[in-house]
Amino acid sequence: MQCWHESTQSAAVPPNRPSHPSRTRRCRGTLLGMSTARTRLQRLTGPAAALGVVGVSWAAVAVLRPSDAGPTPCPWRSITGLDCPFCGSTRSAAALAHGDLLTALDHNALFVLAILPLSALAWLLWTRRLWRGEPPLDVPARVVLALVGLTAVWWVVRLAVPWLGSAAAT
Repeated sequence: MQCWHESTQSAAVPPNRPSHPSRTRRCRGTLLGMSTARTRLQRLTGPAAALGVVGVSWAAVAVLRPSDAGPTPCPWRSITGLDCPFCGSTRSAAALAHGDLLTALDHNALFVLAILPLSALAWLLWTRRLWRGEPPLDVPARVVLALVGLTAVWWVVRLAVPWLGSAAAT
């Protein structure tokens, strides 16, 4: 580890202690005196925890098979009798966990074709930026509006075309 002081060091000052409290110590490849590998691992605890939660949830859905117990309760569907844009996502995730892509698409195509890929991309970008020590990425408002618009269009189309419903037993 190479360390230096902002001012010139005298021979009497050990290289690991500043000669004066107002002078700062800088070390190449470290942040606050920690190794680069350790700080990277600490920065990645958020993405690792998120991946762990998703993994455990996915495993639970695969084991519990929500389609065997009937449809997962949806507050919107309970009140209105209509599918929400996300109805069928739990059963879709279970179908994907068992490798059944066509059944997953039947339950909720938006989940399979948009939500999962965009979530994976967001997680990868988040992890890469943290690994590199870069600041968080700001999501432009137009991207958020585009996603809301896509969800609204999917909802309208799904309600208009009966066979695009969540394939839930009513």
